[in-house]
Order: sequence, then structure tokens, then C-alpha cells
Amino acid sequence: MRGGKKMTTKRVKKMGKEEMKEMFDLVIYAFNQEPTAERQERFEKLLSHTQSYGFLIDEQLTSQVMATPFQVNFHGVRYPMAGIGYVASYPEYRGEGGISAIMKEMLADLAKQKVALSYLAPFSYPFYRQYGYEQTFEQVEYTIKTEDWPRVKRVPGTIKRVSWADGKEVIKDVYLENQRAHSGGVIRETWWLDYTLNRASKPNNQAIYYSSEGKAEGYVIYRIAAGTFEIVEWNYLTNTAFKALAGFIGSHSGSVQSFHWINGFAGKDLNDLMPTPAASVKILPYMMARIVELQTFLEKYPFQSGEKETYSLEIEDSYGPWNEGIWTITIDEQGKATVTKGAVEKEGTAALKADIQTWTQLFLGYRSAETLSFYERLQGDATTAQRLGQRLVKGMPILEDYF
Repeated sequence: MRGGKKMTTKRVKKMGKEEMKEMFDLVIYAFNQEPTAERQERFEKLLSHTQSYGFLIDEQLTSQVMATPFQVNFHGVRYPMAGIGYVASYPEYRGEGGISAIMKEMLADLAKQKVALSYLAPFSYPFYRQYGYEQTFEQVEYTIKTEDWPRVKRVPGTIKRVSWADGKEVIKDVYLENQRAHSGGVIRETWWLDYTLNRASKPNNQAIYYSSEGKAEGYVIYRIAAGTFEIVEWNYLTNTAFKALAGFIGSHSGSVQSFHWINGFAGKDLNDLMPTPAASVKILPYMMARIVELQTFLEKYPFQSGEKETYSLEIEDSYGPWNEGIWTITIDEQGKATVTKGAVEKEGTAALKADIQTWTQLFLGYRSAETLSFYERLQGDATTAQRLGQRLVKGMPILEDYF
């Protein structure tokens, strides 16, 4: 209007390499980082693999979210998963609804692409709950004095220290074979392995254990700094590999004062394996997750075998309206599910009801049906909840990666 105030325009835009500089500048400012060449190179590499979204006010980038497509291994089932990162806004534009607008469009796009799951590392758990995410993973942190590190007898086989270039494919294979990576862990592609574990500013050392037969059965990635042996990642396929690598780590006792290790928590720490249970052990909340496309997720879910059963589930999901409503799940004797939208009860009410956060925790194994029922997160008949719980996979989800 002539002489009037200009109308403000707001929109969500899919971003690409053409907008790299704008996005990088926002990340640097929002996270108070130095714009180093390495940081920019890493950002460009990640951007080339992501679906990125920006929120523009008067065509100026004010907020952004990056979604990286992965595959995860959940008890033998491969699920598409979107890893969310670099959620950022300029301070003066916080509260403008930019992130909410992006999340709404991004989740809708992911659902259309039949992406089953999404993980993210929260700066605030309450903030991301509004988008349907819930805490699903934990970590365990060990700080161990050198004198308390377990003493192990020498075992057959050899340990070789290797460069990253020489060792990464072996490390990748051992990681993928380890059962810990089969509880929701990322199926790491080579580019992601390089991105996460090969940083010039944080150089790592690698040691691989080979059995007497020459098979790689374990590895440890580590750094030594300021008197601490920092275990970046430690995986082993056999007890012999565990002992050999524990001995290798312990052989550094003369040059460090302590050992430090943070890894995915599977429900039990290793403190009881120490000569005296003297390690400082902390359980830390870690990543959040959400089911993005419920039907895709449940149709592939590895239910336990048993009698043919039918359940009626009601889903609340304000940021995933395609999930909302009552679903009928029929699980056959082999554990294969048939999933349809609609009720089976005569009254039209679901036997079990919960929000998408609760269903995510239940189906991924982070919380049991009994626990969720007790705390009234899962509503409905307790016997039905218990029966459903018996058809689900056992064991906590484990995640070693960070987005």
C-alpha cells in the first residue's frame, strides 16, 4: 500500500549449496564459534549430504535446521532415520516461530519419504518435546584412576597401531558386526565415519586387535592429553579382544593419571569388572528420538513371535497429523505386523492410548509397557499393555554417534 507499512514476509525454504555461506554464517554466530577453514570444510561436507531448511523473514535467513539421512540397525531391521543438527536462529529472531515452521514442514517431508525415525541431540529437552521427540538414549561416563584399571593376563593375538587411512575400513566392519550397533545404531557409511572420527583439530590414535587366526575382532580409538587417556570409541567382538584391548589401554598407566570413557549405555555399567569398584560412573541423558512415519515403522518392526493378536492403539501427535488417530495392529505368529488406520472396538475407543513420545520410548525399548502404564504415560488396560510389551524387542537402544 502506498505510504503504508511494508508487509513482512515469512517462509520456509529448502536450502542447498548455493546458500552455504548464509547458513555457515548463521551457525558460527548462533553457536559462538570461530570461522576456521576446517570448520567450514566440515560444514560443507555435511551440507552436501543433508536436507536443509531455512526460515526467511523478508528473504533474510533467520533460522535453520539440517536433516541428514541415515540408515539404522534396529535388531536386524534397517530403518531410514533423519539425524537432526545445526538447529540455529539469530538471537533477535528467536520467538518468531521459525524453528516451529521448519519442523512442521521438515517432518511432513520426511513422512512422505517414508522415513521411520528421527534422532537429535537437544540443547533443551522440553523444547524438542513439543515436536514429538523424547529422550530415548543414555550414555555412561567412566573416570578411572590408573591404579584402578583392571589388570589382565596376556592373551593370544596381536594389537597393531594403525593410521586412520589404513584402519578405517576394518574399524567400520568391526563396528557394524558388534551387537551394540544393532539396537538403533547408525549403519555408518565411509563419509560419516571420516566426518565423525577423523578431525585434523582433534587427531585420534587407532589400535586394532587381531586374533591368532588374523581376524580383526576389536579396536580402540583414543587420544592422550593433559595426563588423561581419552577413549573415543572401544568396540570388541570377543572376550579375548576385550582382554587384549584392556591390556593395551592399561599399558599406558605409566604415562597418564586417569582413563576417561563415554559410550552408549546399555543398562549396565562395567564398574564391577574393576579390581575394586572405584571408578567414577555417571549415567548421562543423551539423544532424543521420535517415530516420524508410524505405519512404516510398525510394518517393519521386529515383533516377537507368538500367538496371532490384534491391538488397537491411539496416537497423539500434533506435529505428525498423519500419525494421529486410532490404529489397528495385527501381529501374526512370526511377528509380522499388519497396520491399518481405524478402530476395532465397538465403542470406537482405543485399548491403549499415548502420545508419540511415549510410543517411541516403548517401541524402541527405552521404557517398558509396565513402567509407562504405572506412570500413566501409557493409558488403557494394564493387561493389554503387558501383553503388547511381551511382543516387543528387549534391551535399551544404544547410540554412539552425534549429529
